[in-house]
Amino acid sequence: MNDMKSISKELVGAASVLIILSVLSRGDSYGYEIVQKVKEFTGGAIKWKVSSIYPVLKKLENNGMIKSYWKVVEGQRPRKYYILLEDGREKLQTNIQEWNLVNSVFGSLLKT
Repeated sequence: MNDMKSISKELVGAASVLIILSVLSRGDSYGYEIVQKVKEFTGGAIKWKVSSIYPVLKKLENNGMIKSYWKVVEGQRPRKYYILLEDGREKLQTNIQEWNLVNSVFGSLLKT
């Protein structure tokens, strides 16, 4: 993906839940770390402001997809971590299937 310049805000917004759940499926993480992982995984094609993901994290937590907890590491300030719950794993799998279907539809349409 390093050859991509950027992805439209609309498409990133539509995929934000899938992206966040995917990151958390790799292990617990906190807001800034999630943003950095997304930037790294996409070769900079997606650059979120940390503040922009907190409403999505809050929504996912309110819907029982993820859970937050505070973690204190000596010498550092406390950080709010997020863990993926079973409902979140199920949502992730559903979203992956939906995105795969959309991708295959575009693939078919673009062949003609």
